[in-house]
Amino acid sequence: MPKMGVNPEQTKAPKPVPGNQWYKLRVKKLLCKKSPKGYNYEAYTEVVENKPELNGSFVPFRANNGFMQAKAMNDFCHGVGLTLETDGNIPGDWKLKDSAKPDDFDGAEYSGPILGRTFEAEVVITVYNGEERNSIKQIRCRVADCAAKFPDIKHLTDLLGKNK
Repeated sequence: MPKMGVNPEQTKAPKPVPGNQWYKLRVKKLLCKKSPKGYNYEAYTEVVENKPELNGSFVPFRANNGFMQAKAMNDFCHGVGLTLETDGNIPGDWKLKDSAKPDDFDGAEYSGPILGRTFEAEVVITVYNGEERNSIKQIRCRVADCAAKFPDIKHLTDLLGKNK
């Protein structure tokens, strides 16, 4: 009988890039996922303009539902050189997983100007379920004259908070 399976190399967790460094990252995908307390945003990014062995490495950006989510998404938008819309919406559109459920954003996928853009972020190594992974500690703002345009906004220098 024939056998079927998977590549055993693909069962291993991806190796994180070295931590405590700034990287240039390109946004490949942005998703919305349901959590017990609301919705989380997760961006799939990759390292660019670095050493050949690091280019293309996956680095996630997570903005989990809670107190810092709005600030984290604002920092993310400013990092790619865009601003949130005046109503707090992320510029662009979302494709719902099930168009028959217009109020259910679980699994929604973003399409808009953020995709393909790059940003600079301080990447660290954190541990989750016993596995090392990359996390983004802070994002460098690319909005010209941000402090003058948005005097009430202070960019976070520790997006991880208690989740270090």
